Amino acid sequence: MGCEEKRYAIREVSELTGVKPVTLRAWQRRYNIIQPLRTEKGHRLYTQQHIEQIKTIQGWLEKGVAIGKVKALLESDYDLVDDDISDDEQLLEVELMLVALTELNKNKADSVLTQVFKEYPLALVQRRFIDPIYGAIKQVKRAQQTLLLGMFQSLLLFRISAILEAENKVARSGKCLLISYDELGSIKMHFWALNLAEKGHNISIIEAVDDASALVGNSALEKYASISFFASQAPSQGQLPVIEKLRCHYGEACLLNPLLGSLMQVKG
Repeated sequence: MGCEEKRYAIREVSELTGVKPVTLRAWQRRYNIIQPLRTEKGHRLYTQQHIEQIKTIQGWLEKGVAIGKVKALLESDYDLVDDDISDDEQLLEVELMLVALTELNKNKADSVLTQVFKEYPLALVQRRFIDPIYGAIKQVKRAQQTLLLGMFQSLLLFRISAILEAENKVARSGKCLLISYDELGSIKMHFWALNLAEKGHNISIIEAVDDASALVGNSALEKYASISFFASQAPSQGQLPVIEKLRCHYGEACLLNPLLGSLMQVKG
């Protein structure tokens, strides 16, 4: 009797590929790609072939292929080469978002934002959607720039908060306290929080901290399996020893963003 092919639940596939379950569902429903099997109760089951296809799609998206073109590529024998794609290509949804912002159409802008977060990996959203929009907004006149930036950032923070809330409900790696040295509402910090959430951490955020020394020896930390620090600019030198003490306590469960990680290496 032959061995049955292994089947994977959607959460397992997400952990193996880094593609969120909501994104896998969106690819299936909106673009008719990656069609999983179903259990008798309707739960999705994926094969190893599905996983390989997902990894192929990830590679195409990273190189600038629009998600809408993926189905045709999967069904064809065409061999995609580097000359067919551009590493600098922004998502098509960038223009849709800029039009919605210019028209002060909050509902349309939120719809575009929701779609992008569902359909693309997080790193790609930041590089090919968020960054180009910020770049475009900086080019307009100051008065209009303030309006566009205010609307975009408020929608972005609302959407990220909604995603974090959803991710926290299915978190498997325990509670993580995220301490941010950035000002309130830092988009960069919230993307860092999303990265941690995608790794299974249940995120609680404390923003705009300028002195974290009260955390050292604080019994309230016992409820957190991990702790994370974020800063987009170097904090005061007095804060580095605080981070070091907590890193000694938590070990590998002390998660630092790249800037803080490099600063702590220099200090060490």
